[in-house]
Amino acid sequence: MHRRFTLYRDRVPTPDEFSGTGPATVDAVLADQSLFGIRGGPVAEPGWAAIAWTDPDDPSPEGDGSWLVDTFIAWGEPGRAAVKQVSLVVRLEGLDAEGFADRYRRHAAVAEAHHGMARYVQNPVVDGPHGLDAVSELSFESERSWVDDFYLLADSAEVVRKDVRGFIDLRATSSALVAEKVVRP
Repeated sequence: MHRRFTLYRDRVPTPDEFSGTGPATVDAVLADQSLFGIRGGPVAEPGWAAIAWTDPDDPSPEGDGSWLVDTFIAWGEPGRAAVKQVSLVVRLEGLDAEGFADRYRRHAAVAEAHHGMARYVQNPVVDGPHGLDAVSELSFESERSWVDDFYLLADSAEVVRKDVRGFIDLRATSSALVAEKVVRP
């Protein structure tokens, strides 16, 4: 399934900006990103304010960049997530698009074995401006699940980290906790 992903660096789009007829949702960055600090990581501003997901046949909403992605639902059903993390993924320098896509898809098995997410969606970029290779959506049923189930096993953090270091530029990749709002079902 293809979707259009539009990035907004400094603002959250309003519902009247979506002139199409297909499904549309907006993921707005939450002001409170402190859950990232629970696992000892830095709590950083993501450098963007929102993203919009629209039907690729609808007019592209005005934003700071727009990409066509091929959505792959690794597991889970759609529904409201209490905690949703979105990551704008950049591949390692020197890794071609095909190699990245293969490693990214295979990462789903690692994620399923080591994360307790209710839903995991991979969105590799099919077309759009250079510099973004995929968008990952990680959904958790509750903040408690985020805290207790982000990593399932004692070695899960290291296993996941080792895997992603083989294909993701972690310095260039940006993650944020977001609130999802349905503009059009």
